[in-house]
Amino acid sequence: MKKTFISIYVLGALALFSSCKKWVDVEPNDRVLEDKVFTNPDNIRNTLNGIYSNVAAKSLYGEYMTMTAIDALGQLYSGSILNTGGGPAGVSNGTPALSYVNYDYANPTLKEQMLNAWTQAYRTVLNINMFLVNLEKYPNVLDAAEEKLYRGELYGLRAMIQFDMLRVFGPIYLTDSTALSVPYYTTATPNVKPIMPANEVMDSVLTDIDRAIAHLGADPVLTTGKQDKILNDGLDYTRMRNLRMNWYAAKALKARALLYRNAKTAAYEVATELIGKMDGEFPWMNADTASNPIDRTFSREVIFSLNVPNLYDWSRKLYGGDVKSDVMWAPNTTRLNNTYEGKVQTDYRFSTLRNFSWWDVPPGATFGYKTLRKFNNVDGVNVQFRFRMPMLRKSEIYYIAAECAPDDATGFQLLNTVRRARGLTEDPLTTNRQTEIQKEYAKEMYGEGQLFFFYKRTNTARILKANGTGSTGTANLQTMTRTQYVVPLPESESYYQ
Repeated sequence: MKKTFISIYVLGALALFSSCKKWVDVEPNDRVLEDKVFTNPDNIRNTLNGIYSNVAAKSLYGEYMTMTAIDALGQLYSGSILNTGGGPAGVSNGTPALSYVNYDYANPTLKEQMLNAWTQAYRTVLNINMFLVNLEKYPNVLDAAEEKLYRGELYGLRAMIQFDMLRVFGPIYLTDSTALSVPYYTTATPNVKPIMPANEVMDSVLTDIDRAIAHLGADPVLTTGKQDKILNDGLDYTRMRNLRMNWYAAKALKARALLYRNAKTAAYEVATELIGKMDGEFPWMNADTASNPIDRTFSREVIFSLNVPNLYDWSRKLYGGDVKSDVMWAPNTTRLNNTYEGKVQTDYRFSTLRNFSWWDVPPGATFGYKTLRKFNNVDGVNVQFRFRMPMLRKSEIYYIAAECAPDDATGFQLLNTVRRARGLTEDPLTTNRQTEIQKEYAKEMYGEGQLFFFYKRTNTARILKANGTGSTGTANLQTMTRTQYVVPLPESESYYQ
């Protein structure tokens, strides 16, 4: 990847330092000459929108890091073709998830997809760094408050993207935090950054997150709320803050990063601070209103989402009724039922009694098993939560606080808050707190790429197999070691180091 990255940078450098070259990697409608971009507030805003579009690309958070690749690494999709009832069909070939559930990192398709994710991630980081440089190069074009807001967003995005590259390609941090992992880019420079020890990458991640939080201290979301409406009056940059890296999102990202570092006391402090502040702005899903219109992502709870204009098309091609069984991304039916502990009458995410359930047999299907409909089209073009991919959820903050709580009573109180919000009864103190948290991650984060990271962070030795029954018998468990948890760096990246 290094050779590719250098060539991308050269293109970016031309855009940065020559007024006759175009800004790189922005959506076509936003491509304007650099000297026109940073001397005009509207063009700056459009270019920032282009960066968000890059973050939401299919090869990054639009699909690979959320709906498919990373979830498959967490054994959430069957690697075997399913029969009409949702069990393994017993054929030798498999689905696109097969190489992931087998951790076959030599598979050409898997290697290409991971290379594409890596390339898109660092290409986007490059554009973020170039944007920040140009804010310095063209001062006073934006109002100081608006510029500060954008800087905060970009520091947060830069941290989030590179943190996730560490979570994918880096070592098992809990046991090997000083091992070499990934580079971390903070400047728009042609110099190739070396691969860094994981703990140094985490230092950089947390430094950027703290920069983001500082710059977002006057985020309008803290005073006027997320304002889920566009008015086209020149102040829209202060609105739709749940579609931007806002102050709450930066804090949530910090809690996630601190927990990954196993800094549980600090993570608990950040998470509980957020819980004390965010309930009013991000209320729990209301089961009586979430189906009118249908809101299957429970969007009002989502602290930060990305706008993915192709979300419904991509979702339909992965989970739709006309998708052939050999290319279907679907869970084994028994495994799925056991993930939700058979709560077909109560769990809002799974209940057959609730139209906003995330699971159903898709219309027109020739099979009888359920597929993910979390990201299906919704009725009404004016529905504000259309095309949104959740990146940071309120529920995750409760899970972080529950895991880091100083005692079981506090931990279960936090965990049970989420369970009640999902139509479930409370877990008793007699259950194992960590086991119950793991179960809730599996239910809550389907299609969002977080379960594999939970397993890797906790260095879970055995996880439920994609084609097992969902029970904890040995035959249904996948043994996990460094071989499975650490995705190899792209060959070209390691070659050029």
